Amino acid sequence: MKKLMVSLTALALSVFSAHAVSNTTIVHPEPRAGSALDLYAIELIEFLAEKSGEPVTLQAFDGQIGSQSRKVEMLKQGKLTIDWLGADRTLESELIPIRYPVFRGLLGHRLFITNQATEPQLAQISSAGDLQSLTMIQGQGWADVKVLNSAGFRVREISSFENIFKVVDTGRADLFPRALIEPFSELAERPQYGNLLVDPHLMLIYRFPMFLFVSPQHADVADMLNGAFEAAYQDGSFIEFFNNAPLVKETFEKANIGERTVIRVDNPHLSNETQAIPDTYWLDIEAQ
Repeated sequence: MKKLMVSLTALALSVFSAHAVSNTTIVHPEPRAGSALDLYAIELIEFLAEKSGEPVTLQAFDGQIGSQSRKVEMLKQGKLTIDWLGADRTLESELIPIRYPVFRGLLGHRLFITNQATEPQLAQISSAGDLQSLTMIQGQGWADVKVLNSAGFRVREISSFENIFKVVDTGRADLFPRALIEPFSELAERPQYGNLLVDPHLMLIYRFPMFLFVSPQHADVADMLNGAFEAAYQDGSFIEFFNNAPLVKETFEKANIGERTVIRVDNPHLSNETQAIPDTYWLDIEAQ
């Protein structure tokens, strides 16, 4: 009997140890100040981890990261497990993309953070050509830079996210294009920039998904998230998650989409796989 108890105890410890070892730690970037988008992305990863049924621990990276280019290098090395980034062919070849648009394509619906001096000019603009006389600013290494350059816009890159707001506030650049879901929370977090506002006149649209990108060193995490995302679409829980997200609700309340002049440009920088994503996974903005 004693031998039986010892064997059962050993078995229980073995099962417990296997369970403990199987717990997956997902290291993600610290959310940026005032970025409701970052908080949404982290909540989405938590939602997908729960959907997978696997034991997962989310952990913010402890330390400074810097520009997107730096984050991509850290993903390649496995120092970061995951990040949420705008898609392009280069990123999709270097990292593991989870090809379900995180915001159903809203990342490619752009509003402009601008300053008091530039805003009146935007009321007179009706075409992409009209916008080409103004200077846009983006973060260093952002995939949007290629898209905007391809459309003929004048784009500057800057490594510091916070300094972008300072540059537009002081009039050293005219426009900071932000996804529909970003600018209101970002400006609310930065009342010190009293010269900034969200332009009420325009919306620039191009096909541009945000994906969860996983480090090539953590392919098991990519497999887990792909399975969870597909399951969440099959049972409708992702659409429910998306529609009920405070960020999404607040965006459609504040953006006044129907009152804006829409300017559409092409995005020639998507991979064939991303271009082939079925319409089911994209939001029909006009139906909103």
